[in-house]
Amino acid sequence: MTNIALRDEATSPETMPVRVKDPGVRAKPWTPPLGGSGLHDLLNAVRRWDPVDWDEVYDDLDIVLNEEVSHHAAGARGNGRPGAAVPGYDEAEKLAQRLRAALMQLVNRGLLDQADKKHPDIADLFEQAHVMRSEELPDGERQTLASLRKLGQLTLELAERLEEVGIVRGLVEC
Repeated sequence: MTNIALRDEATSPETMPVRVKDPGVRAKPWTPPLGGSGLHDLLNAVRRWDPVDWDEVYDDLDIVLNEEVSHHAAGARGNGRPGAAVPGYDEAEKLAQRLRAALMQLVNRGLLDQADKKHPDIADLFEQAHVMRSEELPDGERQTLASLRKLGQLTLELAERLEEVGIVRGLVEC
């Protein structure tokens, strides 16, 4: 059975058919993906979210990459000795968390533009980022510093590559 509906007569005077619901076809009603408590948890997570401070990320990169990269106008913070170890495990963990957050923001931005489908090398960097993000910092000063250096190098490489293809702008200073 078909009913007739009118469009806006000023723009289109012709009629168009409207299909009436067939009672013999069962349709499952839509339910929202999150209930009230899930939405409340999501709202609290959004309220706690801090955006990535890229100046701080480049300070961190200066520390872990032995000031080999100077993308930050203020230079490296800390004691300024090239190759100096991160002072302690707590500071190293905070530094790793900032780098992981920056890395995941880059990955999410790249996935939004489907960079992994357009550029196979970026897809490889995304895979490395997912692996690196889930790794815990090892015990021992040298192993911790090596892990931070790998995390920092990957963050810098992904930022530079996404900037090269035009997905992000202004992150990498020359």
